[in-house]
Amino acid sequence: MGLSNFTPGGSDDDRANSGSGGNFPPHLPAMGTPFSGGSAYDVEELLINYNERFKNAGPTMFRDTLIEQVLSVIISKTKPNALLVGSAGVGKTKIVEDIARRIALGDALIPDQLKDSTIYELPIANVIAGTGIVGSLEEKVKAIVEFASNPLNKAILFMDEIHQITGGSSSHGDATGRKISQILKPALARGDMSVIGATTSTESRAFDEDPAFARRFTRLIVDELNVEQTQEVTATVRPSLIAHYRHQIGVSDDVLAETVRIAEENSRAGQHRPDNAITLLDRAMADRVLEQKRLIARAENAGDTALAQTLRSISQVPLTSRRVLDVARRLMTGNSQRKDLDVVALGATLSSRLQGQDDVLAVLIDRLAREELAVFPTKTPITWMFAGASGVGKTETAKIIAEQMTGTDPIILNMAEFHSGWSTSKIIGAPPGYVGSDSNQELPFDTLESNPHRVILLDEFEKADKAVQRLFLSAFDEGNIRNARGKMLDFSKALVIATTNAARDMLDSKQIGFGSSPRTMSNRTLNTTLAQFFDAELLGRFSLIVGFNPIDRQTYRQIMAADYERQRERIVEAKPRLAQALPTFIPDDELHVIEETTYVDSQGARPARKAIRTWIEDRLLAARAVGTATVSPSDD
Repeated sequence: MGLSNFTPGGSDDDRANSGSGGNFPPHLPAMGTPFSGGSAYDVEELLINYNERFKNAGPTMFRDTLIEQVLSVIISKTKPNALLVGSAGVGKTKIVEDIARRIALGDALIPDQLKDSTIYELPIANVIAGTGIVGSLEEKVKAIVEFASNPLNKAILFMDEIHQITGGSSSHGDATGRKISQILKPALARGDMSVIGATTSTESRAFDEDPAFARRFTRLIVDELNVEQTQEVTATVRPSLIAHYRHQIGVSDDVLAETVRIAEENSRAGQHRPDNAITLLDRAMADRVLEQKRLIARAENAGDTALAQTLRSISQVPLTSRRVLDVARRLMTGNSQRKDLDVVALGATLSSRLQGQDDVLAVLIDRLAREELAVFPTKTPITWMFAGASGVGKTETAKIIAEQMTGTDPIILNMAEFHSGWSTSKIIGAPPGYVGSDSNQELPFDTLESNPHRVILLDEFEKADKAVQRLFLSAFDEGNIRNARGKMLDFSKALVIATTNAARDMLDSKQIGFGSSPRTMSNRTLNTTLAQFFDAELLGRFSLIVGFNPIDRQTYRQIMAADYERQRERIVEAKPRLAQALPTFIPDDELHVIEETTYVDSQGARPARKAIRTWIEDRLLAARAVGTATVSPSDD
C-alpha cells in the first residue's frame, strides 16, 4: 500500500475491518440503486472510501507538482486514467490518499469537475475472491464498472499493484488478469470511468505486454525523495509514532537525522526513501520498548526491586543512534552480523600461512584497515583483483580473509564453468519463457539476502565469457544486480575478490610488487598487461589490483617447511602416540630432495601439500614397520 504510515491516517490492518465510526469505510449505496444496477454483488464490500478514511490525515510533503499532474489527467475528456510508476516505498499510494483528503476537505486546488467526487480503492484480491463459479468474475467486474461509470456516483477508482491485471505478470494467473483488463478496456477508452493505478518501475513492464490496455493510461513518474526531504517527512511522522508508543519513547532531532543517514547506509537494495527511514524509526522505537520490558523483567528476576522500580518510573526512554544502527543491521542481515575485524590477527594468520607474498599482504592489510574505519560510506562493494600464476596463494588468501572477516567460507564461483553467454542464467536465473525460468533452485548469490556481509570469490575470472564478466559491472558500479525473478541482489556490503591467471607468462618473468628492483613490475604495467584480457571499464571497477609473486625454489622450501609444522601440530593433537615418529622439523637434506623431485615452476605451491603428506605417511609407515610406532593409525 505504499507509505500509509507517513501520517497517522491509519494502517493496512484497519482496512481489513469494517463498520461505523473512526476512519473505516462508510456504507455505500445499497443494491438496486445506480450503485449496483441490480448486480448480484454488493459492491460496497469491495471498495474502500479514501475520502472518509483520510480526511483527517496529514498533508503529503513535496508532492504538489505530482498531485497537480494526476488531477489534470483525471479531469481529461478522454482516457482520464493516471498510472503512478515508481520504486517501492517512494509514496505512490500516499499521493492518492492526499488527493482524497483534499477532495473531502474542499481544497482550493481541486477542479470543479472533481468536487463532491470520491476516490475508492479497489483491492485486486477483493475482485478475485469468491469467483470460482464460471462467469462470476465477469459479473463482479461489470458491477464495479457500472458503479464507477455512473455519473451520479462521481467515483474515481484507485487500483494499487495494478500490474496484477495486465495478464502476463498477473500474480492471480494470466487468464484471470486478462479477463479483468478486457472488461475494463471499453469503459477506460470511452472515458466513462476514471482510474488511478500504481505500480513499481519493474512491474510496470507488465503493461508492455498489453499495449491496448497501457495506452488508456497516462504514465506519471514518482521520484524518490532526497535525504533532506526524507528527514522532513520523518520529522512530520515522529509525533504520530511517539503517540503510538504511548509517549514511552523519545526521539531527539539528532537521532532523527541519524536515523535517515543509517537507513541510507544500511538498507537493502530495492528499499527507497522515505519508506526506509520511516520503517527503521518505527522498528527502532518498538525495539526500545521491548528492551525496557526486558530490563525490568531481568531486575525483578534478580530480586533487585529498587532497580525495577526505578526503570518503571522513567516516563520516557530516549532512543539512541546506537539502537537505531543495531536495528538497521538486524533488519538487513537478520542475526548474521559482520564480525569486528582484528587486522593484526589477520596479518599474523596470512603471514604464517603464505610465504613469499609479504609485500602483497602488507597492501591488503593496509586496505582492510582503512575499510574498517568506515569514514566514507559507500553503496558499492569492495572489489579486488588478484593476478598471478597458478599456485601462488590467491585463492588461499581470499579464503583466509573470509574466515577472519565473516567467520564463514566465501561464496566461490569457479568462473571456468561460465564459459558461454547463456551461463549468466546460472547466476541470475533463466529469463521468463526459457527453460528453467520457473525453477526454485537456489542461485549462488541468494545467500546475500540473509547475510550481505560476505566474501565473494570469482576464481579464474578470465575464463568466464565476456557477457558473464560484464554482468558483474552493475554489481561493482551500482552495488546490486537484479536477477531473472525480479529480486534485487545486494552486493554493497560484500568483498568481491576476482582471481586471474591472465598473462601468466609475462607475470612470471618479473616479481610483481612495489619495490625498486629491476625485476619488479609496477602497478601501471600490471594494469596494462591485464587490459589485454579484460575490458577497460571492467578493470576500472576494481578498487585494487595486485599481482602475486611467482613461487621460486627457496619460497617453495619455506612453504613445505611451514606446511609440515602445521600438519605435525595437528597430528600431535589428534594422534599423539603416532606423532612420536615425526621429527620436529624435516631435515634440510631431505627437504632438498623433496624440492628437487616435486617442484614445478608452472604449478607454484600446489605440489607442496601433497609432497609433505606423502613424506609424513612414508615416515609413519616406516616407523610401524620397525616397531617405533606402538599404535595403529586409528588410535587417538
